[in-house]
Amino acid sequence: VVILFFIAGCSTVSELAPEKRLGEPVTAEYKLSREILVNFINRDFEKCRTNLTPENQQKFDLKKVEDAYTDITRSLGTPVSFSYLTELEFVTFKIYVWKIKFRRIGKEKGTGKEKEFFSEALFRVITGRTSKDQVMIMGFNFL
Repeated sequence: VVILFFIAGCSTVSELAPEKRLGEPVTAEYKLSREILVNFINRDFEKCRTNLTPENQQKFDLKKVEDAYTDITRSLGTPVSFSYLTELEFVTFKIYVWKIKFRRIGKEKGTGKEKEFFSEALFRVITGRTSKDQVMIMGFNFL
């Protein structure tokens, strides 16, 4: 049984990372993990669900994905950039870890002036292959 869970979500990125940077893998799993991250950040929640395993598509409807997005943006702000960190390889699946930078505007203590605040969070995407060698998303979430 694979469990997909969300601790939070995201918003539109003003500076998307390039398609590939030096040292990043070029596997189908990597491409799919990047695609789901971009879709989630850009609020294309239906596309986020497209490559989920059938079991997780049933468990996590659009509302749950939207709620995760709302939670993370309420907590950390608007995503402004992201970068690939690493791949963890296991026998039957791979985990891709990304760093997302968020920006929020708040009031500075003491002066009350508006100020930009930045936070970073890790985002992981778990991929696997079906018996027909199709790459699927087994889960994704913020760490």
